[in-house]
This record gives sequence, structure tokens and C-alpha cells, in this order.
Amino acid sequence: MCNFKRGLSADLVKSLNEEYERGGWWQALVDDPQLFIAVRDDYLNVYWKGNSLLRLFLQNGRLVGEVHYKYLLRPEINGNPYLRFEGGKVQSVNPADLFFSDLSSIASLKRAADVHAEGEKKGVHKIVMSNHNIMDVEIAFGTENEQSGAKVAQRIDFAALRLESHGPELKFYEAKRFNNPELRADGEQVPPVLSQLKKYKDFLRSCESDLIASYRKVCGNLVSLSGFEKRFSMHSLLNDIAKGELPLSINPDVRLAVFGYDRDQDKGDIWATHLEKLESCLKTLCPNAGTLLLKKGDPKGFTNGISSPAR
Repeated sequence: MCNFKRGLSADLVKSLNEEYERGGWWQALVDDPQLFIAVRDDYLNVYWKGNSLLRLFLQNGRLVGEVHYKYLLRPEINGNPYLRFEGGKVQSVNPADLFFSDLSSIASLKRAADVHAEGEKKGVHKIVMSNHNIMDVEIAFGTENEQSGAKVAQRIDFAALRLESHGPELKFYEAKRFNNPELRADGEQVPPVLSQLKKYKDFLRSCESDLIASYRKVCGNLVSLSGFEKRFSMHSLLNDIAKGELPLSINPDVRLAVFGYDRDQDKGDIWATHLEKLESCLKTLCPNAGTLLLKKGDPKGFTNGISSPAR
């Protein structure tokens, strides 16, 4: 059963806009072009290099949020990260000396989060920052484990709004570093990433109506939120979709974006064999989808097959 929802209430949008007009921490977050702000089911996530720095929502009519303590830890404590202890007891510490207390210090939040940023997530972040038509990241959905019945989280890396000949369309992408073993398989075996992409395709097909309704609402949110006009391209297109003046379609064929290799690796015979197998398997999975494998050594400036002309 599909249960996918995206979009902010009018009350949350109003509170966010009032906070933006006051200046300070929320305006600093919105105006930072290196952060990605994702619309969820009546809350927002703010991302930096794949890390969700904080979550914002309304509670009893007040704008509140949550941030993991690890992102508030000061990288340096008076220039010395070590704490003294005697007799097995750590000497008393003033928590105010250990944690940031003001979210307006975006640079400090980023420094604290940098140590938790993984290589692949860093690359995905560079791709997202290179394409201002990317509307969502870390798109989570639940699937049922056939053996245990437990819910397992699946996450598509990002979704981009593209203006195709038939109209606006959301395309979804899975991004992998060149050295990710899921891109390779020996002999007649199929690369593990193909199983992942098939699950995504099944999800997108089964949830098409929910996805269209959710992202139509997201389009309206992105138009209504103060400061967001600088974050996303195709602003008028978002407005037309939100008003229902243009249809929105969902493409279920997930693109595979591969990055993080140099010229010698790209031209290597071993990789060429795996690349041929990947392309063949993708054509079998999605025979009428065209090019599904996208690749670029440096993830910065990776726009081919992702970006869309501004409108």
C-alpha cells in the first residue's frame, strides 16, 4: 500500500515567512546557497553534504525544530579538544562550552557536520548543488520485508523537475561512486544496483497518483516560501504546476548517475566490461527509457541528463 505524502500546511508556510522577515537564523539558512532545504510531510529538512542538519515543524502553533547534538558540538574547545580527568572521574564541564547555542552560525554547523559527511554523500551534494531544478533528496519510502514483515526504508537519492516536450516531468536518480561494489558483478551475475533500481521503479509506478499530488503541493510551497525564489529555477513553471495549469508526470525509470573516477579509470578495460553489463541490464529493465546511465568523473558540474532549461 502506498503512503507517500509531501507538502507544507498554510500555517507552517506563514510561520516560516514571518520568521524569514525577522532575519536571523532562518533567513541565514534559506539564504545559504550551499544548503538544500527539502519539503517533507508538513516539516522541512535542511541538508549539508548528505547530513540532515535539522528538522523544522509547527507545534502548538509555534515554529520549533530538532537538531542532532553531534551537529552542535564545537570542533574546538578553547583550542584543546581534550578533557581532564582524575581518579577515573572527568572534571566538571560547562555544557555551554561544548555546544553551539545559536543556529545563526551556519559556518559552525557545517564544520561540526563535516566529520560525519561520507564520500558518496559528498559527491551527491555536489551534484545537487549543480542543478537548481532538483526538488527533493533522500526520498524515503517503505517496503515490506517478505520474511520478517518489517518495514525497510528505501531512499532514492534525488528527484529533478525537467521540462520535456510533453510537459513538466519528475525524474528520479540514484547516484553511486565509481568504486561502489554495487555497480559490479562477476560472470553472468547482475550488478546489485539493478535490484535497487527495480524496487524504485515498482514504487514509483504504484505511488504515481500520490507522487503527483504531493509534488504539485510542493511546487506551491516552493513558490510561496520567502527567499526560495533564489533556490530553484523554473519559478514560473512551479507556479503553473501548483495552480493546475500544467500537468505533472512521474517518470518511473530511475537514472543511474556514476561519478568519482579519473580519466585512466574511465578508460580502463575492467571498468569497460562492467559498464557494458550495466548498460545492457538497464536496457532490459527499462527497454523504452533511452539513456539511463549517466557518468562524470567530477560530481561538481554534473548536469548532463539532470538539468533542464530555465523557464
